[in-house]
Amino acid sequence: MPPLVAVKHRDGVINVPQGTLNDWPMAQFASTKDRGIVVKALGLELTSAFLAVFDAHTRQIIGEEALLRASIRRKALSAADVFKSAQGGDCLVEFDRLCRSLHLMNHLAGSNTQRTLFLNVYPELLMSSGTQHIEAFERILHDQGLSPADIVLEIFESTIPPGQTTQLAQAIKNYRARGYRIAVDDYGFLSSNLNRLLTLSPEIVKLDRVVMNTVSKETAPKAQQLLCQFVERLHGMGSQVVIEGINNAEQLALAQESGADMLQGYFLSEPRYLNNENFVNVVTAQT
Repeated sequence: MPPLVAVKHRDGVINVPQGTLNDWPMAQFASTKDRGIVVKALGLELTSAFLAVFDAHTRQIIGEEALLRASIRRKALSAADVFKSAQGGDCLVEFDRLCRSLHLMNHLAGSNTQRTLFLNVYPELLMSSGTQHIEAFERILHDQGLSPADIVLEIFESTIPPGQTTQLAQAIKNYRARGYRIAVDDYGFLSSNLNRLLTLSPEIVKLDRVVMNTVSKETAPKAQQLLCQFVERLHGMGSQVVIEGINNAEQLALAQESGADMLQGYFLSEPRYLNNENFVNVVTAQT
């Protein structure tokens, strides 16, 4: 059985992983000029947008975070609502795998495939799907010439179920043993918990945009001190730090002087589709 299957559509041919077709034999794939590869499944139209991740020191793009874009009859839906619908249809694991596969396909359609791909995942799926889901996704990875080392799995801290940190830590350990890196996203939001972070021991911590918005309201010296202390504490735990929500030049300067490792924000680059123009290192226009 071939790892990639040539699927014909109106404008050409797309190579789709066999495992994805096994999960979704009725899914319809198409390649568009403006939105990259699109798939229709569960009555939805799905594609990927990507938000650049920048090296804080060189300001070069070193990764991209995949964001699900979903619509029904041209009405946009949130990723959270779409996953709830899949859960109600008893196909959550397969739908998660479809979205990851779609992101991989769009990522590889770009010209900079050496960049790390950040994929958002739900904690419940990491804990409950077992090795079968892990191995199925890994086959899809390998079919497209990638390995777990190319992937960072992002967990939103606010979605971690109460009282299940130990179970999640074990699931993370299993993924890490296979070569994946783990990021905790939106840290510093309402439910942030330092002890939980210590237990999960992620390779990367992404500071919630609320942190940047809060510290940037302070006077310059105090704002810098607060952010530096935050970053230093996370470095002391062995995690790299991404500062999100950089929306102006002042916030960019604060973030770069904080000692953070990576940066994200609309001031640097907005989410975009990997179409024919691909990913442009737009931050050069800000220098």
